[in-house]
Amino acid sequence: MLIKRNNQKKDKTSNWLDMRKMLSEFNRSLTLIVDKELLIANAISKIKQIVPVDRISFFLLQHDTDKIALADTSQPEDEVPLSTTFNIKSRLISWLAVNESYLLVSQSPNIIIYFTKQEQEIINTMKAEFIYPLKVMNRLSGLVFIGKKINGKDFHQEELDLLSLLLDQAAFAIENAILYEEQSLRIKKMYRADRLAILGQLAAGAAHEIRNPLTAIRSTIQYLGKEIQDPEKVEMINELMDEVDRINKIVQGLLSFARPSELETSKVHIDKLLQQTLMLVNNMVQKQQVNIQYDIQTDDTTLIADPAQLKQVFLNVILNAIEAMNNSNDKILTIKITHTRPIDLRSRYLVITFEDKGKGIAMEDVENIFNPFYTTKKDGTGLGLAISYGIINRH
Repeated sequence: MLIKRNNQKKDKTSNWLDMRKMLSEFNRSLTLIVDKELLIANAISKIKQIVPVDRISFFLLQHDTDKIALADTSQPEDEVPLSTTFNIKSRLISWLAVNESYLLVSQSPNIIIYFTKQEQEIINTMKAEFIYPLKVMNRLSGLVFIGKKINGKDFHQEELDLLSLLLDQAAFAIENAILYEEQSLRIKKMYRADRLAILGQLAAGAAHEIRNPLTAIRSTIQYLGKEIQDPEKVEMINELMDEVDRINKIVQGLLSFARPSELETSKVHIDKLLQQTLMLVNNMVQKQQVNIQYDIQTDDTTLIADPAQLKQVFLNVILNAIEAMNNSNDKILTIKITHTRPIDLRSRYLVITFEDKGKGIAMEDVENIFNPFYTTKKDGTGLGLAISYGIINRH
């Protein structure tokens, strides 16, 4: 009996040393990894070393929308849809923030009843047993759902303590990775803004120099064309006029990019503005058999904006989406409007998303899509998104 107890004590000590070693390795890895996805994947792997589970999901706070959205999961997609989100003011999030403690679902039926039906449904669907709040600087930055143990046993206190220690470390590392990501994005935006400003100056000069001789060329072609009767030569004249008009269109685009018009702002209903824009392309939508779907997640879509310039942006993006679905069997354009967190008490922001079922944009091309003259279209000028970027920037 004494030998058995000593063996159990040795096993327990050995297991504890293994866990300490694992946590130490995890802590070292946090200082080396700056990629958010890699950090979460590493954390999921370490959680499985502490407890025998196969259902682990990380939810992180989206700073622009005040929603806590699914970031990564080891669960099947039918158990946890990628669109699963929690509102920052929801009952589950409020309870975790106030109590600053984890929640064991099977041992807390009275607390679970307090949550909304939607929250209860998510917990049940994901078969969550252990819910842990990720906190940084006394602020909730996300949460983790962990399912029941594969062997059906309850969580031991030592396991709960180890999980808490690991997840607290992970919360800080993930927050730092997000800040690093945001800083990198900010630097890219600054570089792009400087580059576009220089290109704008060049474009203004080039457009002015091109436009004057272009007007003379067009007038001369028109004058000479009056005396030509040969059908073949008339066709050539018409083709020349078309090419001159195409150049003129590019020049006009250059001027719009280089010397944007001032914003004439007023109170705008974004949903109505979108409807008006879609009316302009109604024939194309019907011809291409595109199915337009709306997902408006706010009761109030009013903003102070320039309706004409915003309509230009929407038109550009919608036309791009329709063209991208030319060879697609599933022609769906989803337009979503989400209310997002204001920067100050006087401001109001909306996120307007266009999602199509087209071929998409290759990752290596994404960095270039706002550059003037960059296009993946056969007959594109490469100015549409550059102009749209400027309009949104001015707003």
